[in-house]
Amino acid sequence: MPALPSQEAHRARHDKDINFSEQAVPLAARLGRWKVTMSFWSILSAMVWLFYGALVSSLYGTRDSLIAIVLAVVFYSVLNVLTTRLGIQSGLNIALLTRSIFGRWGATLTALLVAATTLYYAVFESSILAVGFQTYFEAGDIRLWYAIVVLGMLPLMFGSVQSWMAKINGILLPFYGVGLAATLIAAYLKYGDGWAWLSVPGTVPQDDHILPGWVLGFILYMGNFILMPTTIDFARFAKREDEKFHERVTFGWVFYVLLILVNSVAGIYLVQTVLPDSPASETGVVHAVIASLGFFGLLFIVVSQTRINTLNYFQSTTNFERVLDAYSKVRLPRAVWVTAVALVVFLMMLTDVFSYLHMALIWQGALLVGWFGVVLTHFAFSARHKGLDIEIDADAPNVRWGLFAWVLPSLAGVALLQIDSTPPLLKEAAVPIVLLLSIVCYGATYAAVNRSNASSRAAAHRDKGIERPIAG
Repeated sequence: MPALPSQEAHRARHDKDINFSEQAVPLAARLGRWKVTMSFWSILSAMVWLFYGALVSSLYGTRDSLIAIVLAVVFYSVLNVLTTRLGIQSGLNIALLTRSIFGRWGATLTALLVAATTLYYAVFESSILAVGFQTYFEAGDIRLWYAIVVLGMLPLMFGSVQSWMAKINGILLPFYGVGLAATLIAAYLKYGDGWAWLSVPGTVPQDDHILPGWVLGFILYMGNFILMPTTIDFARFAKREDEKFHERVTFGWVFYVLLILVNSVAGIYLVQTVLPDSPASETGVVHAVIASLGFFGLLFIVVSQTRINTLNYFQSTTNFERVLDAYSKVRLPRAVWVTAVALVVFLMMLTDVFSYLHMALIWQGALLVGWFGVVLTHFAFSARHKGLDIEIDADAPNVRWGLFAWVLPSLAGVALLQIDSTPPLLKEAAVPIVLLLSIVCYGATYAAVNRSNASSRAAAHRDKGIERPIAG
């Protein structure tokens, strides 16, 4: 007997509370467009984006940084059309989606990489918030502020994420927008010097690097490929009929104009105007915000960091859970995962986080660029034959050849970045080199395997033809 509408509604509500770690998100459990948008748009309030703008500007000058920012907006807007479609059409998380490309071990490595990257971002954003408290109150051991910040996140992360994440981020988004605008206005009134910030030169002379400053700035923005798998993980909760909306708004050009263009320009203006004689640093934006708005600046930082850390904790706990699920039948409650991640975040904050965090993110950036190069190539080729009708590869081996096309170029990129004797051009272009190598390696292997399979099928057909009795 068909289910009654009330039963269907109950099932849908029940499905939305499930962590879909080993299955696609069913159509009945998909969320409305604004719930998906508000959940994903928690990224908008990450202080790291203001810092990136200030960093690129201080290194290569404001004009080159603005060119790099516009290029980054176009770049991410175009590429994330694919990731949006992959998530919506398949309903699969990144581990299940890539199992047929990398094998089971590679899919687990994907989840582990995203978990580690978002964990590092949680450490970064939490440290920024703690520094904000210490700067404003001018008192207290930083370790005490670390503990307060981490403990403050715990109540927000317990329970079903899909049921509240969109609500809290939707409520706080207007406060973030108003806070950012107020900070810029206050900075202008207190420290403004007309349009001088637009012509500030970079600290790195042109003679010290081979590529133009705007190219190097763009390459710095390429280190944020964590946005690609994150898009897939959130897009899988979206309804298929909302695909065009999400391509343009939630994960598309509207989002990247706000995320990269608005935030980066704001970061450039704040640091160049409020702290013109100080080099860009991880905490420089915090000092500039509090110097401009005082208590309301601190409140703005609290709102922004609360929003972004909901996503960081969600992605980190979810992907660590996928890693455990892949090799164990142990299932831990969400509260255990959240507490464990919070403890790791706190312990990492006790170290000199800003001294090694940047290098860790460079390594992970190279791995994520290689990962996306393979995924992009795979689905660009396969979509020509069967579209994006993707199923879970239940019989996938531990390793597929796509894993090598991902890991080897990524390690080559890390080597280019780390080895002192690397020629300057190769060191500066290491990230795009990784992307190009991963595309070429996977594309060549994909074509070779397809030719081999086609030859095998042709030989099988010929053999069958010979074996058939001849009529007449």
